Amino acid sequence: MSISKKNYGRLIASIIFLTPILVLMTSSAFYYGGYSTEGSVNKGTLLEEPIQLNNLDLKVDTGPLANEFPGKWAIVQFVKGDCLENCWKTLYSSRQINIRLAKDSSRIVRYLISVGSNELSSSSASKIENEYPLLNLGTIKLDNTPSKVIERLKDSPYLLIDPLGNGILIYDSSLPSGELLQDIKKLLQNSKIG
Repeated sequence: MSISKKNYGRLIASIIFLTPILVLMTSSAFYYGGYSTEGSVNKGTLLEEPIQLNNLDLKVDTGPLANEFPGKWAIVQFVKGDCLENCWKTLYSSRQINIRLAKDSSRIVRYLISVGSNELSSSSASKIENEYPLLNLGTIKLDNTPSKVIERLKDSPYLLIDPLGNGILIYDSSLPSGELLQDIKKLLQNSKIG
């Protein structure tokens, strides 16, 4: 009876010792075999090459994008021409995101940037001033900004900019605002700056 207990103890010790080795060998085989998981945890599109703000001809009057780096995280919405129905929806969504962040809302600023010249109508400017007083306005000139960047900005209403001035995530207009909120919560939880 004592011999079987001794063998049982050796078996358990062998399993405990060999399990990490087996896991390491299996994961190495999958890695070097070319297997990788699909998808990502972020909901926006991670830019392979971040958009550097200092490479853009961006003009803003107030807020961290004016000259404060490291600053705060920024949700930047781009609009070409006047703010129409989709623009108002995304402005409302970004404001709701800021409200839902509660105590972390002070770590986020929001911008509406006109692509080209500022073509907001007087009624749109008045509505923004009354309904979105914390929204910062600005323009981005097409002349000195790389065309590849301008094309990306025209297609997307949101760009998430880190406190160092790098556009890192871009969001499609069809993406629900809850997806952007999830990404921002993760970033703020893990970020030591901004």
